[in-house]
Amino acid sequence: MTSAKSDNTIEGHLIQLRQEGWCVIENVIPQAEVDGIRHAAEAVNEEATAAYNREDTNPITYLPSFAPYLAADRVLGIVKTVFNHPHVRIAQTQIRVLPAYTGGDVQLDGNEKPVRHYHSDWPYDLLDLSRSGHIQQPFPDIVMALTTLWMLSPFSKENGGTWIVPRTHRDIRNPQGNDGIDKLQPIRNEMQVTGSAGSVFMMDSRVWHTVAPNQSDDSRVAVWASYIPWWMSVELGKRNQVTIPADVFDNFSEDVKPLFQHRTRA
Repeated sequence: MTSAKSDNTIEGHLIQLRQEGWCVIENVIPQAEVDGIRHAAEAVNEEATAAYNREDTNPITYLPSFAPYLAADRVLGIVKTVFNHPHVRIAQTQIRVLPAYTGGDVQLDGNEKPVRHYHSDWPYDLLDLSRSGHIQQPFPDIVMALTTLWMLSPFSKENGGTWIVPRTHRDIRNPQGNDGIDKLQPIRNEMQVTGSAGSVFMMDSRVWHTVAPNQSDDSRVAVWASYIPWWMSVELGKRNQVTIPADVFDNFSEDVKPLFQHRTRA
């Protein structure tokens, strides 16, 4: 199954997000701009990822041409409505380049199907229970984070469109919990998210999802960003604390600065 077409308005996306746990906001980055941003992301990916993994520098530092879109009206309109407050923040950003399939082995299960690794995102990530700053089961029925994947390449079934299980934002179970769910196997009603370059995939961070293998001829490029309400602590979880140099922050537009104010450094 691929992503279904929905009402491409803020209200339409809000309805789908509340009911299904996800939506795709189309054409947020203009087609005339997205190719240049994708090439820039690929060029800085290695350096930005290394800094992120060192828990040193926020990857948005290396991709300033992309930063203005994080405050796009159609995106922030949804985020602020979900969190019921005008003040929201971004907890994490990361450039994600999924390399093209080059003939190596795709990890397969016994039925020759790609292995899944179903999970929920921070703060509902149960993978490492020794890590501080996550919610334990049972999850409260409240949205504490919205995960976004900004499609700098088209997302398709062939190039690794994210697998999700719709409506699992309301499921009290979790693939990483002790609920008898095999997170490595296909799950009933799973689907792959597809969309055009420049679109944004947004989901309630509780939704069960997993990366898919890229079996196309080209890399699949995206930027991952996690939006949180003003009251959500980002002082726990080391990657939430990576910072942005003051000279980079000062060049952000006035509508982007509030999203990262908590992570600028002198």
